[in-house]
Amino acid sequence: MREASEPPAGDSPAVAPRLREAARDAVNRGLAFLEATVRSDGAWVSRSYDNLELDGPAREEQAPFVAALGALTLAVCDDPRSAAIRDRSGEFIVRSMSYPGVWRYWPRLPNDLDSLSICSTAIPWHPWVLFAKNVGYPSAVRDDRGRFRTWLTPPTDTNVVDVDSVVNANVVGYLAFQGCNAPGERAAEWLAGLVREGSGEGSSHYYPDILDLYDAVARARHRGAPAFRDLGVPLADRIRALRGADDGYGDTLRTARSLSALHLLGAAPEGEDLWATLERILRRQRPDGSWPEHLFWRGPTPPRPPSVGFACETLDTASCIEALVRSIPFLEGRARVSRAARRGGPASDG
Repeated sequence: MREASEPPAGDSPAVAPRLREAARDAVNRGLAFLEATVRSDGAWVSRSYDNLELDGPAREEQAPFVAALGALTLAVCDDPRSAAIRDRSGEFIVRSMSYPGVWRYWPRLPNDLDSLSICSTAIPWHPWVLFAKNVGYPSAVRDDRGRFRTWLTPPTDTNVVDVDSVVNANVVGYLAFQGCNAPGERAAEWLAGLVREGSGEGSSHYYPDILDLYDAVARARHRGAPAFRDLGVPLADRIRALRGADDGYGDTLRTARSLSALHLLGAAPEGEDLWATLERILRRQRPDGSWPEHLFWRGPTPPRPPSVGFACETLDTASCIEALVRSIPFLEGRARVSRAARRGGPASDG
């Protein structure tokens, strides 16, 4: 017997409406999982492993960065449960903040620009963010090429080269969100070159997949980064070129985030190509409404090679929900933007 969210088989005209209902059911069950799993204090629990394969025992963590990324991912979803999760996530992010709007991933680590950028974007209503109290921090940790270093505390080891492309894309996106693009111009030019030339492989130490860079650039472009304005076509081409024979873009997490990035670029697949990718996402949903965790980021700090893997099934679930919500209007026989996707706003990637 088929579960409610199992996608229909076949390629008849009836597939799209049935797939739409399967997607709606999957979103509903995914939100129910998140409602029960995101903690009452707003923390999103992630796990770290002593390897990149996510094998063996894991340590539970509650980083504000993860809660912020999850809240931003869910912002496209026009559902009271999503709003409630984002509200309590915002409260957790604020409690984790230090003046004047800085965060650290772990208590024992320095403050970092990745957390500053993502957390700030998730709480645009907070006075320190609203009045751009923290936008001067990225400029203080640029290298001689104008690219942003990850950590706000300059490294004491001069051999440490800590410039990460995905972190830079997130910073450029936050500066664009604040309307303060000048400090990120050179970093944005570097990133745009990586996309146009297809030379971004290996440019991120903390994020394991080139699709992570493309996703971050697509979202920064959506937030108004001027240097990325003309990247729509080449960036979409780079993402589409990585679509596999299984109709996905790598693992389920990258498939979902890549599909959402293509929607943001106005270049989402249509017809049977879209159906096949959505079916791949739907088939991976588990009975409890969640999607399995995949390696999302990694550590430690360079020049040491990455040896710790980080994953978060709640974030994977939110990412799959986002991809489904963005795709549902395209299953209704016309490529229109839903009311939820039009809401946009500073706290949304919609």
